[in-house]
Amino acid sequence: MAYISSEMQATLAKVLRSLASILLGYIVIVVCTIAGFKPLGGIVHLQAPLRIQATGALVAIISGLMGGIVAAFVAGKHPVRHAAGVLVFLFIDTAVVISRGSADPLWFDLFGSATLMLATVCGGVLYHLVTRRRSESPTQS
Repeated sequence: MAYISSEMQATLAKVLRSLASILLGYIVIVVCTIAGFKPLGGIVHLQAPLRIQATGALVAIISGLMGGIVAAFVAGKHPVRHAAGVLVFLFIDTAVVISRGSADPLWFDLFGSATLMLATVCGGVLYHLVTRRRSESPTQS
């Protein structure tokens, strides 16, 4: 068995943590969207009532925020970059949805995906702002 230096182990641990943060952020999004869209009847279509569409948008925003926050938290460093890393999986999801075709116009599916992607990156930004404020605030004695 080859000897792995402690420096190499530390580097490997950082890489694995980064990859895990991105994957966990995506998993959170998947779980939240499934749980959130189920009561709405599954996939929300353009012909759905406005309240269902608005609730679907809220589910996407909350799911994205949570996924971005989880990715940022698990990563520990560079929270926005790791939240943005989740977009790799979301781009793949979007490509699959588009390739399968939809009863809805292309723009509707793309705006739905963009909403989720923007919310995911915003989750990383939110995590960064909250943790930065905590580290900058003076401690009280």
